[in-house]
Amino acid sequence: MKAAAAIPPDARYTRIAMLFHWVTVALVAALYAIGWHMVELPKGPARGEAFALHKSIGMTVFLLTVLRLAWRLHAPPPPLPATLARWQRLLATSVHHLFYVLLFAQPAMGYLSSSFSPYPSSWFGLPLPDWGEHHPRLNEFFTELHVAGSVALLIVIMLHVLGALSHLFKAGDHLVRRILPW
Repeated sequence: MKAAAAIPPDARYTRIAMLFHWVTVALVAALYAIGWHMVELPKGPARGEAFALHKSIGMTVFLLTVLRLAWRLHAPPPPLPATLARWQRLLATSVHHLFYVLLFAQPAMGYLSSSFSPYPSSWFGLPLPDWGEHHPRLNEFFTELHVAGSVALLIVIMLHVLGALSHLFKAGDHLVRRILPW
């Protein structure tokens, strides 16, 4: 079997960018798993604990996204290969921008929904301020935005994964390997 060609260092993401990417992947996967599970639970301590964990991980994703964006401004990502068609560059750039928008908006909508619910918000036990008093209509409004955002994020994730897979098995295409830590 032929060994894979080395990727030039300037064509790879930094180790810190890779860490942000893969930790975010793991946390977002956990958020979906917990989110789908928690809504099926009956009211009680287990449901409350699941919601608290979901909120804490969501706020962690928000903070990681802030740090990730700051890192991206400090250490810009490697340029896309010149071999990509214009539509591929546009799609890749759009998907990455949508990720940032949704990784900010999702936790914000969840936090606002929680702020207008009768349940307090905390980040792994550290109380967070509420933005208002219990208001069922605002709670429902932000909950619906949060749910719609989760569907949008799933679509963006699928586009990203399909794009990555389209490059994974092409001979000489190192696009996916740029984000892999090995």
